[in-house]
Amino acid sequence: MNAHDTPGPTVAEAYMSALKACGVRYVFANGGTDFAPIIEGIVHMTGQGGDIPQFLTVPHENVAIAMAQGYSKVSGEPSCVMVHVNVGTANTICGLMNAARDNVPVLLAAGRTPVSEQGMHGSRDVPIHWAQENFDQAAIVREHVKWDYELRHGQPVNSLVQRAIDISMSEPQGPVYLTLPREVLAESHKEHGPVPRSRPMGSMAAAPNANAIEMAADMIAKAEMPLIIAGHPSKSAAAFGKLGELVLDNAIMIVQNGAYNNLSSSNPMNLGLMTQALLDKSDLVIVLDSAVPWVPLRMSPRRDAKFIHIAHDPMFARYPFRGFEMDLAVAGDPGAAVGMLCEALKGKLKGNAAIETRRKTIMDMRAKQDEALRAAIVQASTMAPISPLWVAACLNKVKAKDAIICDELGVPFPVMELESHDSWVSGSSGALGMGIGQMLGAKVAAPNRQVIGIVGDGSYMFGVPTAAHFVARSENLPTLTLVMNNSQWFAVRRATMSMYPTGHASKANQLPIVELAPSVDYEKIVEACGGHGEKVEDPAKLEGALRRALEKVAAGTPVTLAITTRPRG
Repeated sequence: MNAHDTPGPTVAEAYMSALKACGVRYVFANGGTDFAPIIEGIVHMTGQGGDIPQFLTVPHENVAIAMAQGYSKVSGEPSCVMVHVNVGTANTICGLMNAARDNVPVLLAAGRTPVSEQGMHGSRDVPIHWAQENFDQAAIVREHVKWDYELRHGQPVNSLVQRAIDISMSEPQGPVYLTLPREVLAESHKEHGPVPRSRPMGSMAAAPNANAIEMAADMIAKAEMPLIIAGHPSKSAAAFGKLGELVLDNAIMIVQNGAYNNLSSSNPMNLGLMTQALLDKSDLVIVLDSAVPWVPLRMSPRRDAKFIHIAHDPMFARYPFRGFEMDLAVAGDPGAAVGMLCEALKGKLKGNAAIETRRKTIMDMRAKQDEALRAAIVQASTMAPISPLWVAACLNKVKAKDAIICDELGVPFPVMELESHDSWVSGSSGALGMGIGQMLGAKVAAPNRQVIGIVGDGSYMFGVPTAAHFVARSENLPTLTLVMNNSQWFAVRRATMSMYPTGHASKANQLPIVELAPSVDYEKIVEACGGHGEKVEDPAKLEGALRRALEKVAAGTPVTLAITTRPRG
């Protein structure tokens, strides 16, 4: 036996078994020299029929962390990313920020460069092992994770992995970080802790206080025109259905923040996104798990309005500054709160004639919105460059009813026809480059559903498309990517025009740090990775191109359509 062979199972093998026992089915991995015990363990355990997660090779960490989030958002399960020491960790930071703000349960595991210079199996054996050591590697991510730790010699790895996943899955959910020194992974494990119990990971979400729900129901019953702002209360099909029941039975206006889908598009109480006109009508605003229900600089509620905030943490304590008013703050599972409000309001509003009057008012508002949207779509149908509104309208015609849309600054959310809680995957942190990776992760979670990613041209470049398309091919994940190419950083232009509407920049033909010209032939990138690409410039040809693309995707070929678009209004 080689002097460096480790007799018996290693800590690396115990670690991988613990991941699977804790419900982790996939590991999105980008390896380095620290992965040697992991790779050895995968080969050994696979040959022995061991039960470990499936490792997917992802050639860039930004794609890996995005895939993990897309997977968890659609499946509801924990996900795991493994990266190479400090440098791999650094490449995940943008995605980790998104996971923290979107409350996604991701275990980010990173190797730790060997601590010892000699004398241990796994000691430093290449010069980079000195350069890649940090005084405190976890400090890179500490502000954006719920918990961090380093696996140490002799510790029970089962207990440690279970603790990591439990913390990640407990509400408010979020990412955690675990570092894995190479020497520790290579050791023969002696005591790896109790096998994780067969139970849901994480603590059971707390139910809202019954008295607080009764107070909220009283406030709703007394209100003339209540308004619900839904952030992300509908994490399950049951919660999704209950929210629809609440607003429909009690004639309550509802809007969404666009990061998640909480309500059927066809629900007549669904009024899309927040507007000043809706705030002007509302004497009571119920904020369901939304960190930013509106932007105060752009709109403000009535002076006499009352406010109810319901969330696992209605204070959003991880946000350094947040000044939204509250008359009632209710801590607890917002999905459970919706169900409790349904029951509490049954006796309070039964037979109330004012409810039917309010229902008619809201349905009239919705009818006017629908009429205006239809007119706007007709106008957009001939616009060139192509309008994002027309892209959304054409998608509605061709996509499957249960399609998953992964959007990153692509199309207007209220236009999309969405009928399930997991049909829209977006984000709220603003670290770009997550769209195409989340699309692939969603496809891993739902291989039999149609998955469509929609990204701006800038977001597409941030997303490391070559690495993403490589994974689509290597793991057989056929998806449709729409690149909305307006040849600029439109968000940067819009911010400049907003701050300086009559300034020097407003009179310039071109703006510095805004233009993305000359434009890339984005449709050709996927072709290098075995997919199919097309450029679409004529609005009359868009629907046909989408249909052809989805036919190819159904046959197993990833497709990218580069759509020449105008900026979103």
